[in-house]
Amino acid sequence: MASPVSFLQRMPPELSRRLERAEALAREALLDVHAELATDLVSILAPRMPFDEAIERYLETMDLEGEEKEAIGTRAVALMGEGDVEEDLAREGTRGWGWDWRYATPLGVLRYIGRVQKRSNEEELWLELAAARAEERLVEAHVQFAMEFVELMDEHSHADPTRAVAHYIERLDVPDLRARILYQRVLSRLAEDLLPRLPDDEDERERNS
Repeated sequence: MASPVSFLQRMPPELSRRLERAEALAREALLDVHAELATDLVSILAPRMPFDEAIERYLETMDLEGEEKEAIGTRAVALMGEGDVEEDLAREGTRGWGWDWRYATPLGVLRYIGRVQKRSNEEELWLELAAARAEERLVEAHVQFAMEFVELMDEHSHADPTRAVAHYIERLDVPDLRARILYQRVLSRLAEDLLPRLPDDEDERERNS
């Protein structure tokens, strides 16, 4: 089997252009998925924090950095309507409990610390749940776009589908854990069509009739 390097070096120009377009569409769609998930988290955390802080928490939780982080943050803000921003500003004075005279006793201090800790624990749980849901959405999107790579590379050069998936993962720079899940899911889907099918009882009856 030809090495991946030699295969890419002799990739037909038409295939290369179509893969570049597919990659660009995938990147744009993935940014949209991130932005939608970030704004969803804004809605969840709206009673607790302003939208810009909620978006930042999403970006940190998903370990996004650099230009990608900036693009997603900008896109998430753009998805918010003017009414959403106005509602967020209106909540500014009602978020949190603040410190008042009710906590100005030893028992009050303990109650305040307990409520703050509970609030923090809830937020951490929500962020973890949001991250898990985000990972599923991102993997689903990656599977769709990786399948396009498989189909394009098969159409032009009958490339091994495992090579096509690996090429997609490399070009999109998919993080390791997400890449392993993506690879497994794409191959599982391909197995439905590519694995030899064992004869079932109906096939046996047809052969024996």
